[in-house]
Amino acid sequence: MEPKILPPSMRPAKRYIVFEIISDTPVIYGEFVNAVWTNSMEFLGELGSSEAGIWFVHNSYSETKQTGILKCRHNSVENVRTVLSLISMIGETRCIIKILGVTGTIKSAKTKYMGDVSEL
Repeated sequence: MEPKILPPSMRPAKRYIVFEIISDTPVIYGEFVNAVWTNSMEFLGELGSSEAGIWFVHNSYSETKQTGILKCRHNSVENVRTVLSLISMIGETRCIIKILGVTGTIKSAKTKYMGDVSEL
């Protein structure tokens, strides 16, 4: 017997945060992920990080533009924004993370903030 999947109406609402990394040298995606998890654990703790439901949208990070999309629960957007603003070093590179916007769908995140018109 297979487990039943929750219908969309019962799933927690989510938001997509579009960000840009401003740094002197290009940032590797894996180092960025480690920096987010480290700062999330330091600022929110294990319980807060779990409740925030931070998820990295794969294939959305552009190493040339240094932009990407992060998914989180709708009631944790401000906490995740704070975690991103606290990041000042990724690997050996000094950087800041600029939030470009917050949306409810990946499609609107790509079209509004990342300039991707291929989805239209």
